[in-house]
Amino acid sequence: MRFWVMKSLLAAPLLAALVTTALTGASVPSACAASDDRKAAQAADDILATLRAQPGDRGDLEEGNSRRVCLRLGGDAIHSEAAWPMSAVIASRYTAGVEPGAVYNIGTTGVLLGDGPRGMEPTPFVQALMAAGVVRRVPVTWVVHTTHPGTPTAAQLGLHDLDDSSEPRPSEPLPANVEATMRFDGDLFLGSGPEIVGHFEIPPDERGHIGAVSIPPLLATTSPPSGVTSASRYCYALAPQRVLEFGPLQTVEPGHQRITVAVLVTPEQVPNWASDPRVLEVFAPQFIRPQQVFLATFDNFGDGWKKFGLTFAKDLAETGHYVGE
Repeated sequence: MRFWVMKSLLAAPLLAALVTTALTGASVPSACAASDDRKAAQAADDILATLRAQPGDRGDLEEGNSRRVCLRLGGDAIHSEAAWPMSAVIASRYTAGVEPGAVYNIGTTGVLLGDGPRGMEPTPFVQALMAAGVVRRVPVTWVVHTTHPGTPTAAQLGLHDLDDSSEPRPSEPLPANVEATMRFDGDLFLGSGPEIVGHFEIPPDERGHIGAVSIPPLLATTSPPSGVTSASRYCYALAPQRVLEFGPLQTVEPGHQRITVAVLVTPEQVPNWASDPRVLEVFAPQFIRPQQVFLATFDNFGDGWKKFGLTFAKDLAETGHYVGE
């Protein structure tokens, strides 16, 4: 009997220990998981704040230094044709400029979206912008000054008094250069207003290397108005609204954390011509959406969250935390 009591007394602490271990073993991982979720949620909120603080008037969202998105214009979006017959300047040195006028002068501002001879038909894309009232046809007069050698006579070429014993020698000096000034009528398609200026642009690293419209120089200055630009893409800023989903907060190595987030973003400004089929065709396969999801992976080395070059969407699919639609 004493042996059984002693055995029971020895078993009681062991049973209590087993129960305690079972309880603590079930609760500790749960507490750790909850703490990890809170840290991941805080990281997602910090990234949202970082996105909102990024500039919307420069840079590129895909590069991680801006919340601005840029859409490429298709090759047929803008036409730039010679406003004068090129045959008039073949084999000649020439200068060309536009006579300053009431609409196109040193103080003109806007975006040039095509040019050509007077009365030319603009591209469907430009027609859509004209219908929206943000691009207008500007008539201009081109002035082309050419310089080319005159046609020499036979005497000037030494093709007279020829015999078998002497070299032909010119008896008259070669003709002087012939200069001529010609005028041709042309049209510019110039955009202005907040929906155009500052939104159409040529990337700085591509200026001078792509077939964008050349800005006509003014005759008096031989340089284009400083307020007129050309374009090869359309850029607009996005407003980050809220986090839709975030993945687990991972420690890649000491001092290096990583997380993938999905953020709902909306354009700060949607132009009234954005839904025109003629515009959608130019921006295809991209177009200006009323809202979209920005999915990206961010790294933090202790100096703030920065966009990583790759996006690990698998993190969301496996252990992502869904926040809302």
